[in-house]
Amino acid sequence: MTEFAYPERRLALRQLPGWEPVNAVARAAQWQLVASNAGGGDEDYKRTVTWGVAPEFWVCYLEDRITDVSVLVVFGADREAVDTLADRLSRLLPVWSREEILEPFGEDLTPQDRARGLMRLALFGSDEFDPEIFVRIEAAARHRDPRIRNAAMWTTVYLAWPQAQELLRRIADEDPDPRLTASARRLLG
Repeated sequence: MTEFAYPERRLALRQLPGWEPVNAVARAAQWQLVASNAGGGDEDYKRTVTWGVAPEFWVCYLEDRITDVSVLVVFGADREAVDTLADRLSRLLPVWSREEILEPFGEDLTPQDRARGLMRLALFGSDEFDPEIFVRIEAAARHRDPRIRNAAMWTTVYLAWPQAQELLRRIADEDPDPRLTASARRLLG
């Protein structure tokens, strides 16, 4: 995950994927494209696009292309401007609240919906460790279904927390599914 040295607000988008409405807002607002991972080595599993809104003020779109889950990260030097734009974007684009993101997964959810929920947790997590998010990802890494454990493993790609790396090491060392241990070892490098 990119580390932002500025105050930030994260908005988890409800639309799967959220690219089209976000790009439409960016064009209408005439934000300047400043960075994109288009053509990069990670383009097959994620999309990142950053626009400059004003000097020292940006919006970053981050999408996991496997699950189609996406977030906006509004960040900049001026906390009030960040909050104002994040609030405005929350009114323009349907977003998940933190409370909704943290709701426990029901047993009736499909593995695909659980994977989306896990990815939403990871993308919503800022660079500062969030124990409420991590405890849910950690529990998923112990789930009986290897598809859920696999999704939990892949959330670590988006988390800058040392705890996420420790979780990945545990999966590499202890998961009962040899495919997951091999994948975790590859992610660890």
